[in-house]
Amino acid sequence: MKRGCASAPFFVMRRRILSLALLILAAASAVFAETDTVSVASPDGQLILRLFIVSPKDSILVRLAYSVTFHEKLLMNASLMGFTLHDVDVLLGETVGLVTAKEESVDAPGNHYHSLIAQYIQNGSLGRRTTIEARAYDDGIAFRYYIPRTSTVEDLQIEEELTDFHFAQDGDSYAAVLDGYGSGKGEYSRMKLSEIQRTSLIGLPFLVEQPGVGWVAITEAQLENFPGMYVFHPEGTTMRTTLAPRFDDQALAMHGVTPAQSPWRVLMVADAPRKLLDSDIVTNLNPPPAIADASWIKRPKDFVPIGDSTDLEEQFARLEKTGVGGVKIDLMNRSDQQTIQLYRRAAKAAAEHHLMIEFSNGPPPDGIERTWPNVVPQEDAAFRRLLTTL
Repeated sequence: MKRGCASAPFFVMRRRILSLALLILAAASAVFAETDTVSVASPDGQLILRLFIVSPKDSILVRLAYSVTFHEKLLMNASLMGFTLHDVDVLLGETVGLVTAKEESVDAPGNHYHSLIAQYIQNGSLGRRTTIEARAYDDGIAFRYYIPRTSTVEDLQIEEELTDFHFAQDGDSYAAVLDGYGSGKGEYSRMKLSEIQRTSLIGLPFLVEQPGVGWVAITEAQLENFPGMYVFHPEGTTMRTTLAPRFDDQALAMHGVTPAQSPWRVLMVADAPRKLLDSDIVTNLNPPPAIADASWIKRPKDFVPIGDSTDLEEQFARLEKTGVGGVKIDLMNRSDQQTIQLYRRAAKAAAEHHLMIEFSNGPPPDGIERTWPNVVPQEDAAFRRLLTTL
């Protein structure tokens, strides 16, 4: 089965998937022995993320994991984390121990959060390291992986991400089921979380109700030099990430060099679904504006389509001289690593030539317009319609 096959997933042929599924099954019914626990709470104290090392029952290898509580109720149960690397048997995030943990508080205008940076090292792997940066906002939780440069990880080849979202209980989910990685997102369908087909590829955001606790929307922020994220349902009340494969090598999701970091994995959280419409967490997770003088930024009357993306600098320079105010690039519903590199490169190049830029058929809104205000903000119409009807 090929990874990009619509009917039988993309993820079936990934190395170690079966053994990881067994770990999940063991975890779902077993008591975890937790060590090295660190946590971060939102400014209002209602959301808490805990990071810890777990020893799932019947497993000899420990794993990095997290959990989330909301209003002192469990929202996300122990959820395993990590990556499979090419030609490396031990997962990144397996057999790890906590080295350091640092907490900070940021209270900038419109961007108030508490953060935690936890550094881990793998035992018996010549010092392979992983850092988790987590942020707790009043409207959600976010975390990302940072992989520093070490002698054991220089040429970074990621086959798959193995971040789980292990919901504490079953509940209604609202999923946009896709035909494949390169298909556009349609409307949402309601189904029980536990009843989602394992072969279904789910686009983001993915919405789940946790009865008596709250609502959670899984999405991502700050996509850069990394493939887009999707989720699927391996079993029970667990959803798991899967990454779009590279255009030139379907066996890999990401190929780069260290140091490297993933996009933010985001849990938008609220008491009621409509409150998620007011969340700014995705935008706030992006770096501050990179444009010093934004006085020229305004929406033009027309956007000139760009078909060939190979010579962006040359095209943008020529269009700037002719007085064009905006360009438009169709990303063709692709979110592989190469397309995301184009996405960020085009935003930066357009800004350098005082051009507004609009992306069509791109990844779900990831907040890029905070860093590059010349990018016309995307609106996920299907997700907004869903939230307003619940």
